[in-house]
Amino acid sequence: MLQVPYGEQLERKRAVLEKALSGRLRLAPGQLLETLPSPRIEGYRNRAKMTISSDRDHRWSLGYFQRRSREVVDAPDCGVLVPELLETTRRLRRLMNASVSFPFPLRHIDLRCGSDPSKQHLTLVVKAQQLPRLPIEEIVEACPQVVGIAVNLNTTGNAQVIKGRIDPVHGVREVFVDSGRLSLRVSPGSFFQVNLSLLPALHARMGDFLGQGGLLVDLYAGVGTHGLALRRGFRRVICIEGVRSAVADAKASIKAGRVGNVEVLASSTGRAVRRMRSETPDAIVLNPSAAGADRPTLDWINGSKARSLAYLSCDPETLARDLAVLVGGGYQLDSVQAVDMMPQTSQIESLAFLRR
Repeated sequence: MLQVPYGEQLERKRAVLEKALSGRLRLAPGQLLETLPSPRIEGYRNRAKMTISSDRDHRWSLGYFQRRSREVVDAPDCGVLVPELLETTRRLRRLMNASVSFPFPLRHIDLRCGSDPSKQHLTLVVKAQQLPRLPIEEIVEACPQVVGIAVNLNTTGNAQVIKGRIDPVHGVREVFVDSGRLSLRVSPGSFFQVNLSLLPALHARMGDFLGQGGLLVDLYAGVGTHGLALRRGFRRVICIEGVRSAVADAKASIKAGRVGNVEVLASSTGRAVRRMRSETPDAIVLNPSAAGADRPTLDWINGSKARSLAYLSCDPETLARDLAVLVGGGYQLDSVQAVDMMPQTSQIESLAFLRR
């Protein structure tokens, strides 16, 4: 969508969301809002997950798979990346094509930054069972903004870039994001939104709708991004997350920030809600993966007394499916809108608000 005017990009995303929702729900006038634009439409992405390949002349490429192909397209000018990250990828490419020896099993890099783009973390993904010799010192010298390096041995060869243990080999182990008056720790294996410029607007909308109360439950909480940002409106916040690194990050941020009213429950969401039948939340936040919420979680929400619900989705089809279950269980859709978390791409994030 790089050649499409930005206003038209926003309209297209709203139309895709409307089509997905209308297949399962009857939308009332005014429920589908205009797409929430991104404050930054270029240079916003704080994470680069890139593939490495080499040709017959041993020329290395660093880029992305072509659609419906395993062909790697070199991407030295990826305009959606934070400029400092883009510069590091260029330095890495030059280093790989210099006299420095890189092992063939090195297949991917995962480069990310937090609020400070000059402090970057690099994960080298190697398709091997044993760690080969990696030019760590050379990378550190060539890429001065990389302050931490880790290695992931991933032998699967499938679409999942990082799988299994991530071992630090140099410098710091994580990046930090300023959000909700806290510094949130984010480790290499933890999910975080790639467009930090939209977080204030998202949390302002969530806070206005969910209001205040006794208990907020943050489902699929990740590192606690939303629950921690909304903590001042509630006496208690419970963040539920099943990924170990994200749980550790959330607990570390809570401890460092001396937050007294937020707790983290380390469990898959489906299992956790079965243990929370005695809890009576006033409000709920959902932010699942593209697969959407699982049915036990939706059933628990429908059986709860929560008066309001915010659902942040990264897939319009699974959002429509889950909203139909929630509406059938007694909730009413207040509003829904596409959120342009990833300008210049076809990816559609959505934010839906429901109330009893």
